[in-house]
Amino acid sequence: MKKLIFALTVIVASALCGSFCTSAQPAGDWDSTQVFAVRDTQTLSLDFYFPGHWQQSDTLRPCMIFVYGGGFVENNQRSRFYTRFCRAMADNGYVTVASDYRLGLKDFHGGSILKMMEPVRNSISMAAEDLFAALDYVIRNAERLRIDTSKIVICGSSAGAISVLQANYELSNRTAMTADIPADFRLAGVISFSGGVYSTEGACKYKVHDPAPTFFLHGDADRLVPYNKIQLFRKAMLGSKPLAEGFKDAGYPYFFATFTNHSHEVAGFQMEQLDAVMWFLDHYVNKGEQLQIDMEFTDMGHEIGKVYANPQQAYSRGF
Repeated sequence: MKKLIFALTVIVASALCGSFCTSAQPAGDWDSTQVFAVRDTQTLSLDFYFPGHWQQSDTLRPCMIFVYGGGFVENNQRSRFYTRFCRAMADNGYVTVASDYRLGLKDFHGGSILKMMEPVRNSISMAAEDLFAALDYVIRNAERLRIDTSKIVICGSSAGAISVLQANYELSNRTAMTADIPADFRLAGVISFSGGVYSTEGACKYKVHDPAPTFFLHGDADRLVPYNKIQLFRKAMLGSKPLAEGFKDAGYPYFFATFTNHSHEVAGFQMEQLDAVMWFLDHYVNKGEQLQIDMEFTDMGHEIGKVYANPQQAYSRGF
């Protein structure tokens, strides 16, 4: 019991974002800010980053909704760390949307293990609910934003990675929080930098329709968001490893990149893994390839660059 609650509550630690989150960018790095919801008296906004010549073209663009990390305590939507990644994605042709969400643990001051459990679970649910509100806004305004709704990808870091994986799980099971999302809508992809799913059913089961192709990036020595799983009866925090294993067994497309002997710093690898992200988007989203790839890396730089520069090498090493 204590191990499970610890796995859920460590995300509130300042170390979760302190190792890679920096000060906010000056206003103007994003192209537009729009309110998408008011919940619990909190105004939630979306920061839009548009590709070059976006307004001069009628071409529909793919879209990435990015969810920041911060332990469900700190708002890092405009962290220099994340704005740089969002701008890079826009430069690669994606209408990129940095999404805010309610911080369920911001005013939580701790307590007994039993008192911690419900706030942490609620924080994950609230973040996923707000992500669906952002997604609903994007879908409803897709024509004005020139977004191709068949190519919407969600991406997150740390607490944001938990949020996007949880959203993929909830959407595939069409739970109540997905009520405003059209029944025929499918996410084109999910990218998780050190995330997991909170389940009350043990292993994750995607019962209504298949989950979106997912790119899991995680360090196998992560002490904050578990790489593996911690479970008590049917309640579990499932990290990237058991999630990827479940995808493999069920035949769902995925890419699982394990960074050996690395901890939670992997949550901040957005720019270091930009080529990898683009490779995933090209093959899984644009080309619709149904790949199942498991890879391990020790080097953050050229080793990975070489692999993604040669897709055939990735295929051969992945199977």
